[in-house]
Amino acid sequence: MPELPEVETVVRGLGKHLIGQAIKDIDIRNKDSYKTTTREIKGLKVTKISRRGKGVIINLSKNVSLLIHLKMTGQLIYMPTKEQALKKRLNFGHPTNDFTGEMPSKHTRIIFHLSGGTLYFNDQRKFGWVKLLPTEKTNEDSFIKNLGIEPFSKEFTTEFLWSVIKRRPKSNIKATLLDQSVVVGVGNIYASEILFSAGVNPHKKNNQLNKEETKRIVAGTKQVLKKGIKYSGTSILNYRTPEGSQGKMQNHLMVYSRDKLPCRTCKTIIKKTQLDSRGTYCCPKCQR
Repeated sequence: MPELPEVETVVRGLGKHLIGQAIKDIDIRNKDSYKTTTREIKGLKVTKISRRGKGVIINLSKNVSLLIHLKMTGQLIYMPTKEQALKKRLNFGHPTNDFTGEMPSKHTRIIFHLSGGTLYFNDQRKFGWVKLLPTEKTNEDSFIKNLGIEPFSKEFTTEFLWSVIKRRPKSNIKATLLDQSVVVGVGNIYASEILFSAGVNPHKKNNQLNKEETKRIVAGTKQVLKKGIKYSGTSILNYRTPEGSQGKMQNHLMVYSRDKLPCRTCKTIIKKTQLDSRGTYCCPKCQR
């Protein structure tokens, strides 16, 4: 599932191409992927694109918004018209035939025909969704209203995470980081990377943590997520940028998916375990 760095990369990419464009038409190829509580959107212009947790929010004119969750295999792929590509000197690469080689693909669920190009919502497993709703109702949506704080916000502090840890003494720290009602955007990949950065074993119970470790986890969260954004996210399976290219963070992971390989820091062999039914990676020496 795309995590905060991937979704942020999608938001920034779409922001470069979609702002100011008008929606000419919409082709819904899978009705379960599109949910609406408001009126038609033809003719409305894209005014703003933002992120909340792992959700993409596209604000349109006349106070209407698209709320999008990519879930496991969702993609938002943008293809400009030839005229727009030449005018703006855009270079779009679409390297995988079944997802982004030719649009629409067999996994395309919704097509937004825009004044300067086309936006494709692809979703192999059909878990993702697009909701059309009044902008003022966005924060009341069942997905948005239960989210915790943003990791880059001033509210995400050592004191905040320490208070959560004290309330959940029997939970392991990795599960706490994955809880979207606590802090948003962290999934399985980045949780492993964050805890390696902090030198904390993911199996450690919250009542075994001290405040210094908590401080390192908060700092590691911000550092690792910023690094993920810098490298345009992690492409291991389905994730692609709006231009159709892969992220590069997979080339810079310290522990995730590196079981039986030497730690980049101490050369100890990385170990993979199962924690709450999720593959979990750590260095036995750096994260005792």
